[in-house]
Amino acid sequence: MKSTLTAIIYALLTSVPDTTNIHTMSTITTINYAQLEPHCTTPTSAQFGDIYFSPTDGIGESIYHFIEGNNLALRFSKYIQENKHFTIAETGFGTGLNFLLTVKLWQQCQQEYKQLQQSKLHFISTEKYPISKQQLAEIYKAQKWESEITEQLLSTYPDTKDTECKEQKIISIEFDSITLTVLLGDAQEQLQQYQFVADAWFLDGFAPRKNPDMWTQPLFNTMAEKSKTGTTFATFTAASAVRKGLIEAGFTVEKGKGFGRKRERLLGFYP
Repeated sequence: MKSTLTAIIYALLTSVPDTTNIHTMSTITTINYAQLEPHCTTPTSAQFGDIYFSPTDGIGESIYHFIEGNNLALRFSKYIQENKHFTIAETGFGTGLNFLLTVKLWQQCQQEYKQLQQSKLHFISTEKYPISKQQLAEIYKAQKWESEITEQLLSTYPDTKDTECKEQKIISIEFDSITLTVLLGDAQEQLQQYQFVADAWFLDGFAPRKNPDMWTQPLFNTMAEKSKTGTTFATFTAASAVRKGLIEAGFTVEKGKGFGRKRERLLGFYP
């Protein structure tokens, strides 16, 4: 079932609705762009010494950890049938792979209920060190992820050559029933300031031992403040400090089977 779902979503990375409305918001802050290791087949952060996704099956890994980990196929269908909006919050936008795959699943679920078009998906993500526009375009090309949705994303993405873009704090893209909001800066600070309530969390920063600032108690506490009863979370790590921090923040946490060679991962919900 997993391989079939992976194949379907991978194939769907070639089409999106044409209707789009793109806008950005600016404020006084400076963007520090990601530094990537040169000559690496899989994008690798030079700042943190970690890869952005699995070199063997990045799409499968993303689907397993975040889409299946948050039971999104069933929940999307339920929300669409009930004409309800769904909000996802993510720590670590990276290459945008999780967003691309989530959008495809949402669109697939909407196709099953064409008569119901009131539901909206809001995908909120954070990124302190965004990949440059040029490098992101190169990654999409190399990974064969190019599509209308990646074109729309790149058309409003901060440009290192643009002085005004260097002071941008929020990237916002709207098309059809989907809104992407990328908060640029420290994850905890940006999420704390932004007004929303999450239905699901994707915890996808670099590994805790590589980038501990993405896995702090203040961040877990902010997650709890921005959650409601039944809000779920999923992450690739099973680090003890992360598990204890989420429990301290009020989440119910369990261990699940990891992806590939990884033994375990963390899943849970806000009671």
